[in-house]
Amino acid sequence: MNDSADTHHEKKSEMNQEEEGGLIPEGSPPDEEKSPLELLRSEYEELNDKYLRLAADFENFRKRSIRDTEHRIAQSIGQFARDMLEVADSLDRAMQAEGGTHEGLNQIQKLLSQVLKRQGVEAFESVGEKFDPSRHEAIAMVPSPKDEGVICDQVCKGYCLEDRVIRPAQVVVSQGTAPVEQK
Repeated sequence: MNDSADTHHEKKSEMNQEEEGGLIPEGSPPDEEKSPLELLRSEYEELNDKYLRLAADFENFRKRSIRDTEHRIAQSIGQFARDMLEVADSLDRAMQAEGGTHEGLNQIQKLLSQVLKRQGVEAFESVGEKFDPSRHEAIAMVPSPKDEGVICDQVCKGYCLEDRVIRPAQVVVSQGTAPVEQK
């Protein structure tokens, strides 16, 4: 009986060594086919995942389309506004030539200003401000009693479409006080 107990013990020892060596992984059940319920569940999860991805892609597409449309509209309004600014400048020059006394020109200028404002286009004044290259175009620098870099005169108005400059103001900038010549 000793021999059979030893043989049984040796067989158990060999099996443990095989398991430890990775020949037979512990806890892994033999390959079984999945039940129909498990197959349906996995197919449902896969389809649901595809649906959620498609829904997210569509939402991103919708937002991108809206943003692109708004961008194209703003570009169109900006281009139209730049073209209309030439008319506004001509009207300003006509008003200056008349001395600002022609009532018809005053009414047309107010109407044009209101139409531009409804579209988000507004003129901005620059005289007395510090020169800002993103809003101003310097066409001359002159000595003046004002500090250096301060705008002395505005030759042509600048305009913004909402928060974006569509045409910078053409301005004359101060160089500061002129140096006194020594004799």
